[in-house]
Amino acid sequence: MIDHYAMPSIFKLIRSAQSCVIYLFACVVIMALFSTGVLAQEATEEQGATEGSESEDGPENIEDEASEKIDKGNFLVLPIFITEPAIGEGLGLGLVYFHKKKDPNTPQVSTASSISQTNRQQNPPPTASGVFGAYTNNDTKAAGIGHAGTYFNDKVRAVGVLASAEINSTVFFLDIPFGFGLDGELAYANFKRRLGSSNMFLGLSLTFMNGFIDFDLRGGGGTDPSRFGLLDFDFQNIGIGASAIYDSRDDTMMPGDGWLVDFTTTFFDESIGGDFNYINFDFKALWFHELHERFVLGLRADVATADGSPPFFAMPFVSIRGIPALRFQGDTAGVFEVEGRFNISPRWAAVAFGGAGFAHSGDPDFSTGLNIKAYGAGIRFQALKSQNVWLGFDIAKGPEEYAWYIQMGHPW
Repeated sequence: MIDHYAMPSIFKLIRSAQSCVIYLFACVVIMALFSTGVLAQEATEEQGATEGSESEDGPENIEDEASEKIDKGNFLVLPIFITEPAIGEGLGLGLVYFHKKKDPNTPQVSTASSISQTNRQQNPPPTASGVFGAYTNNDTKAAGIGHAGTYFNDKVRAVGVLASAEINSTVFFLDIPFGFGLDGELAYANFKRRLGSSNMFLGLSLTFMNGFIDFDLRGGGGTDPSRFGLLDFDFQNIGIGASAIYDSRDDTMMPGDGWLVDFTTTFFDESIGGDFNYINFDFKALWFHELHERFVLGLRADVATADGSPPFFAMPFVSIRGIPALRFQGDTAGVFEVEGRFNISPRWAAVAFGGAGFAHSGDPDFSTGLNIKAYGAGIRFQALKSQNVWLGFDIAKGPEEYAWYIQMGHPW
């Protein structure tokens, strides 16, 4: 979903090819952090404008009063919407503190685009802290706390999450679905450091998961899951990640121009306290370009691979709108996607998208060609103009079913 708040592609949206478990937590956490900050900030903005309109001062004073209201931190309570097919549809509640901005009217870092276009600068993401709880119609439930922010004139970006959850989802073997439940805890921290005044970042991350997994049959036709080695087990999974990132996008929430290239390597090993030994490699490249003042073209390539002996939930999977998490897995998985965005008005836009994914495994029975296709359309609304924060609603059709999504910012 939103890059700054994504755990090495986990948030978000979010959608990590490194770990299904982290990803499923992310579906909940992202909405808690973002939906709360966005809608509440808009309410604060309206309140400031209303109070200012009653003032006898001129327009300049009215604007200053509204800005003062926005600059103050706010506690906000807002609903959480969950629409990920892998864990069902559900609702939750989040309480988020939207932190004061030091200078809300001035973008903090110039990008490569701003050198040639003085009116286009990178808008750094907001800073928010929150607690949340959520529940879905397949009895998945989660609760936790999180923080995401940008510091030192956008030189440092950081994310931290502590969460506990009971997750019910499905994994497929030879196209046979097996239900599983996960009861556990997650701790995650990610830090990115900008190199000088460039668009390059170096990042470090730490992932800790502790839980218990049990399996049951869902549509397995009476097949004994033990024939595939699927046995209940408890586990501890600890990983340390390193990232090299180039980010020249004009905005992290709804880009209109620029590149994001991210290469992340995460090491999971018994030597650091985990129960598994494997390495995840994840490469992501996003490109946005304004072909016309009303039309933005976006391209995405995202490929992940796992080496070693990863657990089933850490196997790379095809992550694209319209396909549930874990539906297509392999030693290597990737997607290629294109999206067109038409700006109907300054605060409304329509999008159309389509793409294809693949999963490759040493076992040909688990491999697919580049024939996992999905497509869809959606709408976007700028909920908070000062932060360029957008709400989105998408309907997507995959090879097996339709799915719908509510998100903050760009889904990539």
